[in-house]
Amino acid sequence: MRGSIIVGLVMALGLSSATLAYDDPKQLVQAIYQPYQTGQQHADLGQFYSSRLKQLFAGQGAKAAAEVDTSGPVAVEAIVDFNPFIDAKHALLLDVDIGEPIVVGDSALVTMGFHNFDQPTLISLSLVREAEGWKVDDVSSMGGEHNWMLSWLLQYDPWSM
Repeated sequence: MRGSIIVGLVMALGLSSATLAYDDPKQLVQAIYQPYQTGQQHADLGQFYSSRLKQLFAGQGAKAAAEVDTSGPVAVEAIVDFNPFIDAKHALLLDVDIGEPIVVGDSALVTMGFHNFDQPTLISLSLVREAEGWKVDDVSSMGGEHNWMLSWLLQYDPWSM
């Protein structure tokens, strides 16, 4: 099941379309979270990811493709199983609180607090400024029952050990 999370993330990244540019870290975070407040979903999360994070997805995708048949129903289910920005499958975000970005050079850190339905959630976004604007370089869940860091999951895949 947890391995399918990684496969879903990799497949979702592969569905990337046009990339949008954000000149301000808070503008990027607002763009990410705005649809979830009305019960909507993004069709393409990859548009928000940094080059480094996309490389981690690609590396994990190659590994997953070698180990898992991605053509079956498990892969389809995995696409909707996990969204790192909401730490859930479905979203209706309430009480959204976007913290003020802490910017140091070309890096920024923004903390998000919200209730997804009735579940309190605390997410930290590590951002990086690239040529096309601010991008998400990592996502961490810090306030729930299961704490995780997206880059660590992609790089080390603890569920396959």
